[in-house]
Parts: sequence; C-alpha cells; structure tokens
Amino acid sequence: MKRRNRSTWLGQRRKRLAGQARLFPLLLLAFFFLPVLVVLGQAFLRDQAWPELLAFLRSRQFQKVLVFSTGEAFWSACFSLALALPGAYFFGRYRFPGKRLLRSVLVLPFMLPGILVVLAMVVFYGQNGVFNSWLAALFPGQNRSFTGLYGFWGIVLTHVFYNFAFCLRMLGERWERISPQLEEASATLGAGRFTTWWRVILPLLAPTIGYLGALVFLYSFLSFTVVLVLGGYLYQTFEVLIYIEYNHKLRFNQASMLAAVQMIILAAILTFQRWTQRLSDRQNGTVSPLPPWQPKKQPVGAFFFLIYLTGSFFFFFLPLLFVLIRSFKERGQPEGLWTLTNYQDLLGTGFRFAVGSDLWTVVGTSLVLALTVGLVTTILAYLLARQRRLLPWGKLDLWFQLPMGVSFLTFAFGLLRLAGRSLPPVLLIIWAQIFLAFPLVYSLLRTARREGGEDYLAAAQTLGASGWELFWTVEFPLMRKALASAFAYGVALSLGDLSAVLVLGQGKVITLSVAVYRLIGHYHFPQAVALGTLFILLAVLLFALVEQGNRRFWSAERGEGSR
Repeated sequence: MKRRNRSTWLGQRRKRLAGQARLFPLLLLAFFFLPVLVVLGQAFLRDQAWPELLAFLRSRQFQKVLVFSTGEAFWSACFSLALALPGAYFFGRYRFPGKRLLRSVLVLPFMLPGILVVLAMVVFYGQNGVFNSWLAALFPGQNRSFTGLYGFWGIVLTHVFYNFAFCLRMLGERWERISPQLEEASATLGAGRFTTWWRVILPLLAPTIGYLGALVFLYSFLSFTVVLVLGGYLYQTFEVLIYIEYNHKLRFNQASMLAAVQMIILAAILTFQRWTQRLSDRQNGTVSPLPPWQPKKQPVGAFFFLIYLTGSFFFFFLPLLFVLIRSFKERGQPEGLWTLTNYQDLLGTGFRFAVGSDLWTVVGTSLVLALTVGLVTTILAYLLARQRRLLPWGKLDLWFQLPMGVSFLTFAFGLLRLAGRSLPPVLLIIWAQIFLAFPLVYSLLRTARREGGEDYLAAAQTLGASGWELFWTVEFPLMRKALASAFAYGVALSLGDLSAVLVLGQGKVITLSVAVYRLIGHYHFPQAVALGTLFILLAVLLFALVEQGNRRFWSAERGEGSR
C-alpha cells in the first residue's frame, strides 16, 4: 500500500513538473512578444488601417527608405564578406604562432557598443580626423580629404568595421572543417588551384557565406545608432524613421504601421537566414590537422598575408587607438598638448549641462542596469536551457531566437504602449534589454548545457545528490565558464544599448551610451573621447571575461550587438 501511494505521488509530481516545464517557456514567450502584438494590433486593428497602409506602400517616402535600408545592408554584407575571405583562407588552412590570440581578439568588436564604433570612426575618418590629417601631410597643398563619413558610404564603412572581424572568424572556423584531402584529390585529378576553389571549396563554403551574408544584412538593415548619428534625418532606415515618427512627430499610428511593414520584411530575411543556417549546420565536420605556415616556402603568400594583417590592423585597431590617444590631447585635437584636462572635465559642470547628469550618476545607472539585465537574463536563459538540455533544437527554441529578427526599437515602442503608464522607465528598459540579450545568452547556455556534463550529473544523481547540492557541487562547476560568458554578454549588450534608453527612458534615465551620444551632439568632443576611452576599457574587461567562457559557442552561433 505504501509503495502504491509512493508511486502515485511520484507520478503526480512528474506531471506537475512537466506542466511547469511547459508553463515556463510560454510565460517567457508572452513576456517577449506581447509588446510586438500591441504594435501589430495598433497598426492593423483600427479604422482606415488598410487604406493608409496601401497609400504608404505607394508613397515616395516608403520607396526611399526601402531602397536606402536594403542598399546599405546589401553593400555592408558584401564588403564584410569580401574583406573576410582572404583572411579566412589563412586562418582556415594553416596554423601559425599567435593564431589563437588573433582569433580571440576578433570577438572584441561584438563587445563594443554602437555609439563607440561611431565615435571611433569620427575620430579617425571625420573631417578633422586622423586620416585627413595624414592625407594633408602626404599631399600638401592639394586639399585632398575624405568627406564621405556622414552619408551612405560612411554608414556602410562603419557597418563593415563592426561585422568584418566576425565574418573572418566564422569563415575561418568553417574552412578548418573542410578536409585538405579534398584539395589534394582535386590536384591529383589535374585541377588547378582556381578550379579547385571554384568547384570544390566554394560550394562547401557557400552555405556559411549565405548565412553570414543574411546575418550581416539583417543587423545592418536594423541599424539605428550608426544611421542616426552619421546619417541624421537625411539618411533613414526603418528604425530611424520609426524613431522620428514616434518621438519627434508624435504620429503613433504611422510609427506602428512602419514597424509592422518592417516586421514583414524581416520575416522574409529571417526565413532565408534560417535556411542557410540549416544548410551550414549539415556540413559541419571535424577540424582537420592543419599544416604549419612556412613563410620561407611560400614567400608570395606570406607577403600578401602580412599586407592583409597590416591592413586589417589599420582598419580596425587604429580608430580605437586614436580615441585613446586623443582623449589625452588638449581639446581632443591631434596637434594638442598632452593633458588630463579632458578627463577632469568629465567631473565639471560642462559635462552635467551637456549630458543632463553628473558622471558618477551616469556610471552608477549604467552599471546597475547592466548587472541587473545580465543576471536576470542569465538566470532565465539557464533555467530554460536546463529544462531542454536533453531535447533536440526545435520550433520552441526557434521562437526564442526570433527576437534577433525583431526591431528592437519596435519592441521598445510596443512596450511603451503596453506598460508605459504603469511601470517606471527603469523597469521598462530592463524588460527591453532582456529581450535584446536573451537570444544570444540562451543559445550559448543551451549549447554548453547540452554538450557537457550529463554523465557527471547522472552519476551524482545516482549517488543521491539532488536540488541545490547537485547544482553547487556538480552543475555549477561544469557550467561556470559558460555562465560567466553569458553574464558578460548580457552586461555588454545592456551597456551598448542606445535605442531602448532613448525611447523608454523619456530623458530621465541616462546611461554611458546616451552620455556619449549627447556629448557628440553638443559638440563636446574632448569629453566624448575621454568618456569613450573609459567605455572601451570596460568593453575590454568584458571581452576578457567572455574569453574565459565556452569557446565552442563561436563555432556554431552568432554573437550581439543592437546597433
């Protein structure tokens, strides 16, 4: 009788746990997608919605925004991949000293907030930037200068700066999984190098190239910070136009309609991106032993590789380096004397007047928000990954990846319409930033949770460990690095967010990203580079923490940044 009662109790407990396992993901989905449904409802569930939509689709404004958004995203993806391919060849075909360090450094762009990337490009390629000063020195009296930063090609250049290193890393790791024996067999059959590349290597790389192209296109299409600062109101993506319609013109219905149209376009992009990702995942093989790179036997290849590394350094690291240098220059000018005045001015009234708050309040607000978002996102993502650790990736997991393809500004706009009157701005920002960070954090923890430690957990359970004892003695040590990495990503994505704070903060919440944005807008450039340097150092610390995490994640998943 006792055994029957115990088995009945265990059966009821399993059913209750199964119900909770189904309820938790549904609550998370509601938490994420209710604001999106509010936007869709406001766009379509009202009088005259469809006639207004058809009129808008035929308007010159829609055509202009669509052409610009798709054009800059297309060229950003093309140039990012084209610049990454030569480097991917060397990373994927040879082993050489410093390869692991270089590959690790390629994560750093993802940790940089969009506003810092803009600041670095202005410092280096702006009208009074370092690049133009070099041109003036090289060609005296010829008035040669680069004036395209504030426009279409400047926006494309900045997107390439942001995405090039990621494409290089992912393509290199995919190339490592192509067996060198295929090239040897092709050469044995008489095929030249170009024929082997065109008919053997390229078809194997094509799914990854398509996946990365779609991903870069998606992030560039959703660009907000870069276009807002470098394009102003003259160059507008859908994100910027939604912001203008909602925040400046107060035309809420028009903003909702724009957001709905953008989501339809994004659905098509996401469909293509998922298709290419599935093709790429099917071809994942094991990493083959790579031959050492021997510059003496390959002098031409060594020369081009060194030129490539030098050019990559020039393109990527010099803009960041000169942000640091100019933060110690008087008035932030290259010819200025060395000084600490720019940092001292961060504590003065000029900073408070331009930003709207003092430095310590800005730093404190940013850190509290970022730490809260990182902690909450990591806990939610881990609980879900723990529930689904033994299950294959399925449609439910795909739903939790969809926020990557939803306009973050649209989500913030919907959240404001849903709960703007009942919740304070800080809670709204935390809600929105969890939505931003969750897909990446969940993918990382889901991958790490499935691939490691199940045998140890089963053995510990057999020995009687359960609950908190099982978590602290077995599960947490196994997942510690992945959890630290996930937490760092959540913090970094929160620190880098600008759009949610601008929309949901209502001018009352000022973070580091908002402070840099306002300093640039008020032409307080010396303080902007000083604060940007501190921001970059914080990003480097987060990057170091991420590098202690699960490296295998980068061979299968993308990394974040709302731009």
